[in-house]
Amino acid sequence: MNQLADRCVLRSMYKSDLHSVLEIIYQHDDDDGEAAEEELNDLGLEGHHVIVDGDTVLGATGYRPVEGCDQTYYLSWTYLTESARGQGLGKRMLREAMDELANQGARKIFVKVSDYQEDGVNIYGSALAMYKSFGFKEELISQDFYDEGESQTILGYYFDAGSESDDDLQVQEEKPVIRFNGLFEIAETEGAYSFAWTVEKTKGFLNKRNFDAQDVQVGLDAVRDEGGRKVFLTFPSNLVLIHRPLQATGFKYVGRLKDYYEAGLHELHFSHDLSSW
Repeated sequence: MNQLADRCVLRSMYKSDLHSVLEIIYQHDDDDGEAAEEELNDLGLEGHHVIVDGDTVLGATGYRPVEGCDQTYYLSWTYLTESARGQGLGKRMLREAMDELANQGARKIFVKVSDYQEDGVNIYGSALAMYKSFGFKEELISQDFYDEGESQTILGYYFDAGSESDDDLQVQEEKPVIRFNGLFEIAETEGAYSFAWTVEKTKGFLNKRNFDAQDVQVGLDAVRDEGGRKVFLTFPSNLVLIHRPLQATGFKYVGRLKDYYEAGLHELHFSHDLSSW
């Protein structure tokens, strides 16, 4: 009998838990700790949980809804203190969080995993194996996402096994006016950037319908001036005007997150390696 597992309780995360939670994440990885600290302070603790032995926090997990999507979520910071690993607590945290989401009518959840290696060991390998054991399926890999030689894998899970859309499902194409309005370095990465953009429903008089290759090139030049090494962009799959300017400026299609926004409406991922210039 696992006495520790029997004693532990999963409950909502409180502000008073934050120091202990961040300490656990920082012990695992400094970059993760910094990113978790910023996110949890800025976005709050709703949907986040801790597993405790009495008053001692042993681990944390959580989820966040994706804005503008139909019951789509991302798994948040899921970590255990080193002394509590290997006793089934990680699987218990994940199972209870997933059950909670299922009861709320969640449709799909995604999780991001790094392939970072330390002394030849993939430090996220056990987490990846756990997600796959729950039925998460690999959907795309972004090479050199976090840093040169450190890629990102995104896995997806349908709460209803029969809810995956047929590839023949048609979603209405849209041609809104898309304007780039900034760039930013992606959190937890070294030199990976993305563009901020807005959508306008109609084009103004004499204005072009959509961003073009020249607009994309301006953004790429700005990232290069910032010392960036790669640019990653994502768009809904029904925006038909995005492909030509991206292709013309050297962007490569990475893959898709299926049914991301809703059934049949996917998130397309593209990347551009500035070192290839």
